[in-house]
Amino acid sequence: MRKVFLLCAMVCALGMLTAKAQTNDTLIAGFVSRTATDFVEYWNTEFPNSQPKRNITLITTISPSLLPNTINGLPVRVFPDFYSLLKRKNRKLTKEKIYRVKVDTIAADTIDVLIIGCEVTIARKYTNIAVDCGGTMGYIPTGRFVYDAASNQWHYFFFQRVIGRKRKEPT
Repeated sequence: MRKVFLLCAMVCALGMLTAKAQTNDTLIAGFVSRTATDFVEYWNTEFPNSQPKRNITLITTISPSLLPNTINGLPVRVFPDFYSLLKRKNRKLTKEKIYRVKVDTIAADTIDVLIIGCEVTIARKYTNIAVDCGGTMGYIPTGRFVYDAASNQWHYFFFQRVIGRKRKEPT
């Protein structure tokens, strides 16, 4: 009887942990989706010639099923790492804009989403990866999500707002 009880308790605990992990994955994927959409919209308005015209390629460990299929009308392709992307490419000369997505948990109530642009050039005998400059203002996430326990909500700050706050700080 005791063994059956322990087995039932372990199965229930495992189910609760799986549900919590799924909720967290869904929450993080929502953060990435919102940040990626705002990022693409911002770059389309500020730098219309530097954006991809056919699709948006993301390098991230987040499940593709949790991310949007399109952003601003462009299909989204998701790869877990650069190697997976390079394996699928044919070896003729191609040049493609890639976005690496990284999620950092800064504190229990702060999650940062970083979107780093890369340009990948593939030729028959070489592959070149150029990474966009992050700027000279130090660490600035593309999107920051801060949990407010009083209102039980996550608040979103796009990188322009974070830059504005940094500029107001005394040096």
